[in-house]
Amino acid sequence: MLAPRGLKWDASADVAIVGCGGAGVVAAVTAREAGADVLVLEKQPERSHHTNTSMAGGLFLTPSDVKGGVDYLEALYDAGHGMLWTDKEIIRVWAEYAVDNKRWFEARGGSFLDTAYPAEYPEMPAHKTLARYRFRGAGLGLGKFLSELIKAKNIPVMYETPAAKLLTDLEGRVIGVEADQRLDSEVKKLRVRASKAVILTCGGFEYDERMKLHYHKVYPTYFTGTTANTGDGIRMAMDVGADLWHMNCVAAQVVMKFPDFPVAFAAAFVPGPRLSPLPDASTVRPQDQCGYVFVDRDGKRFADERRFRTDPPRHAIYYEMALYDGRRLVYPRVPSYWIFDSRRIDLGPLPGRHSGPAGPTGLYDWSKDNSREIEKGWIVTANTVRELAGKINVPPDVLEDTLLKFNRYCEKGADPDFGRHSSDLMPVDKPPYGAVKLWPGGPNTQGGPRRNAKAEVLNCDGDPIAGLYSAGELGSIYGMLYTGAGNLTECVAFGRIAGENAARGEAQ
Repeated sequence: MLAPRGLKWDASADVAIVGCGGAGVVAAVTAREAGADVLVLEKQPERSHHTNTSMAGGLFLTPSDVKGGVDYLEALYDAGHGMLWTDKEIIRVWAEYAVDNKRWFEARGGSFLDTAYPAEYPEMPAHKTLARYRFRGAGLGLGKFLSELIKAKNIPVMYETPAAKLLTDLEGRVIGVEADQRLDSEVKKLRVRASKAVILTCGGFEYDERMKLHYHKVYPTYFTGTTANTGDGIRMAMDVGADLWHMNCVAAQVVMKFPDFPVAFAAAFVPGPRLSPLPDASTVRPQDQCGYVFVDRDGKRFADERRFRTDPPRHAIYYEMALYDGRRLVYPRVPSYWIFDSRRIDLGPLPGRHSGPAGPTGLYDWSKDNSREIEKGWIVTANTVRELAGKINVPPDVLEDTLLKFNRYCEKGADPDFGRHSSDLMPVDKPPYGAVKLWPGGPNTQGGPRRNAKAEVLNCDGDPIAGLYSAGELGSIYGMLYTGAGNLTECVAFGRIAGENAARGEAQ
């Protein structure tokens, strides 16, 4: 939006940052350390500030060398026919910065657990040169560290001040932000001058239903992160002529979503640790063994269920859920159903506890024995398979046949239909039986304003929009295939890139 003549500014800084999540804090700290005066605008109240970073698992993807990182990501984003999801120059600079992400934190007092987990997609070149490290305290620990870091740098954060418009001069350069500051019960228009640049780090569009309907490959898609991500940065960037990319891409898998709670839950299909430092190793302790299958709306299995919970390729399962039946005009796998028996119910809470609303942030206190969620109707239970089928509206004969066949495979130790590993073949035969709906979804979207290797936001001609940068999942560099730990990695890599370049700009 063109700034009106004679506009009176309410606040000013060299660099204004929209969004105080992982990318925003890193960009702010980097710009401040480069000598810039920085101001951060944040949509959420300080007392209930939850970001996707704080709700994540705290994992960072770390290449051991730049070439390995480049080779891995280029192979992952080669769409064929000479087309890449992501420009090679962007991949190169991502690798250069990702190599040093861990050291960047350690130099400022952050710490990581020693265990190195393998990257997803072992079939990619240079896979062995990448590892994932977990920040001490996982996502919540990371969020607290970043909160303390921005305070230590004396960077002001204006909470409850959602940005609404980018302000430009006559040449189209972004020179500031218009925001709606909430003061008690009143809303005040606030105009912030940014003499060098504005950096957008305000997340994706996980909670904008219209955007998800029009941009995603399947609808509905549900997410496990903050409800504050409603596509604000996308609309602001489009208003000043930004190009968009990766709008149909998501960091996605399958989730549990219930109508009376706004945030989805990642499922722990088998309790205990999900990741292993060894590729393909079973991470299930003997005491946590339990049987389960996934069935579609017709009561039939459709995949090797182990792939829904292990790395690799957990984050590609979303695309299998997106199968569309052009004859019946339905997505037969939306929803799907997680079918289990009393063994899994007795083993504790169904959602994962390392991230999401039932994780350390404590947005939802899931009962230890699942009884509260059974009472709510989130978990459907029955004494027989036929009764369960009736309650979830799948054909009883088909579901009975599916489980009888699966239990026979468990006895024989082999799954001829989908090749599920013998170590994961446990029967589903101990009533009461349980079922939960599974939906396509995950932690976050990836689409937004297209950026270049300097983190500059580009217009539809591929030229930088002067004075405008972005970082994090808002216009993420990742394409169709998301690799686990990639989002936090990008938040820090491109947060640093955006902060450095914005601070270098000449004041206008």
